[in-house]
Amino acid sequence: MDTILFKTSVQDKYDVGAIKPVMDLIFGKNWSFSRDGVDRIVKVVSSIPCAALVIEIFRDKGFQIDELRHA
Repeated sequence: MDTILFKTSVQDKYDVGAIKPVMDLIFGKNWSFSRDGVDRIVKVVSSIPCAALVIEIFRDKGFQIDELRHA
């Protein structure tokens, strides 16, 4: 399993609400969002490459997102 971290422009619970249904559907409990700090980090744990999909989901909803690293 790989852990991928992303820096996002998500600001509040309403922004999270915009992406949560799709992320829950695809990743279930294997993703999380942290509003702590300025980077607004999304963490995804997956056994298959998924960075491009996560980026597409966020950009489709109008958010900026950048992959930080695989852990």
